[in-house]
Amino acid sequence: MDFILYDGIEWRSLFPITLTRSVSEIRLGLFTIKDRWEKYIGNKVSGIVTQPFLSMKYSFNSLINNEFIYHNILLINSSFLPNEELINMIFTLKENEAVFFQEKIVVVKKNFSSYVKKENLISFKKKHEIKNLIHIQYPWDIFINNKTVLKKDFVFFTKGKKSFSLLGKNSVLCKNRIFLEEDIKANNVVLNAQLGPIYIEKEVEIMEGSVIRGPAFIGNKSILNIGSKIYGGTTIGRSCKIGGEIINSVIFSYSNKAHDGFLGNTVLGEWCNLGAGTNVSNLRNDYGKVTVWNYEKKDFIPIDIQFFGMIVGDHSKSGINTQFNTATVVGVSASIFGYGFSPRYVPSFSFGGIQKKKKIPFHQVCTTADIMMKRRNLYFSILDKKILEYLYQLLDI
Repeated sequence: MDFILYDGIEWRSLFPITLTRSVSEIRLGLFTIKDRWEKYIGNKVSGIVTQPFLSMKYSFNSLINNEFIYHNILLINSSFLPNEELINMIFTLKENEAVFFQEKIVVVKKNFSSYVKKENLISFKKKHEIKNLIHIQYPWDIFINNKTVLKKDFVFFTKGKKSFSLLGKNSVLCKNRIFLEEDIKANNVVLNAQLGPIYIEKEVEIMEGSVIRGPAFIGNKSILNIGSKIYGGTTIGRSCKIGGEIINSVIFSYSNKAHDGFLGNTVLGEWCNLGAGTNVSNLRNDYGKVTVWNYEKKDFIPIDIQFFGMIVGDHSKSGINTQFNTATVVGVSASIFGYGFSPRYVPSFSFGGIQKKKKIPFHQVCTTADIMMKRRNLYFSILDKKILEYLYQLLDI
C-alpha cells in the first residue's frame, strides 16, 4: 500500500523542533514517527510533504511514474501516531473515504492523479471516527506521551523476537521486559524493568555504575558514561553520549549530555551539546502551571502543565554550569553560556547568556556544525547549510 506523510498545521506549533525537519522525523518511543508508520503498514513511505525549504530532504520517487499514477494512495497527517485499531481501519478504506479524530483528518484515501491536481481533497464519500489516538501537536506532547508510547512500541515490535543476553556482572530485574540487541557492552550496571520495559539497540556501551529504569530506550551506538541515571519515560537516539540524571526526556540522535547535571521533561534536538554541570529546572518553586514561548504570538502563553524542563532545537549548545529555568525554549544553533539563569526564550543563532545576546555569524554556525558532525564520521552537507541559511535569514525564530 502506497502512502504519503504530510505536515499539517501542527508543523508550526511544533517549533523549534520542526524548524529543521518534517513532523514525521520527530522521535519518541522507539522510533521516529515515519519509522513507526512504515513498521505498522509494512511498507516504505512513498513521500513526505513538508515546507518548501525542507522538501529537498524528501522525494516522491516511488510515485512519479506511470505504474502508480492512477493507484489509490493514503494521505496521512504526520502528527498522528498509528495504532492497531487505526491500521485496521486504514486497510478497509475505499477511495475518497477518511478517518477523523476529534474532527481532525487523520488519513484520507485518494486517487494519486486527483492528489497531484489538488482536486476535491476535502470531499469524502464516507467519514470514519476513531476515539483513541495520540496526537503530537506541541513540542511538550513528545515527552508527555513518551512513557505511554515506549510501552506500546515495546509490546508491538518485540512480539515474536528473541532478545540477546547481556554479558558481564549486572543486575537485571524483570528480564522478560528487557529487549537487547547484539554487541552491547555493559558491566556492573542495573537494568530495572519493574515499572516499564527497556529496549537497548546494538553496539550500545553502558559504563559501570549506570542505572536504567524503564520504560526506556537507548539507541544504536550510544554511550552511557559512568554512573548515569536514566529514569522512566526516557528515549535516547542513536550515537549519543549521556551522563548524569535524566527523567522523562527525549534526546534526538547525535546529541550529547555527557556529564553530571539534571535533565527532566525535556526534548533535545539533534547535534546538541550540554556542557558539564548544565542543569534544567522542570518544576516551579510554587508548584504552579507554566507559561511557554509561543512562536506565532511572540509571547509567553499559559499551558496546563506542571512538569516542564525545556525544548531545544537542533545544533544548540550550552557552556559549563549553564542553568535553565522551568519551561525554557531554545531555538536552532544557539550558544548559551554565562552566569545565572538563561532567558526562558532563546532565539535561534543567539550567542550569550543573561547578558545582551548577539547573533552568531553564519560562517561560524556552519563551521561548528561541520566539526561536530565529522566527530560522528558524517559531513555537513550543502543541503544542511541551505536549511540553516534559510532559517538564519528569518527574524524571531
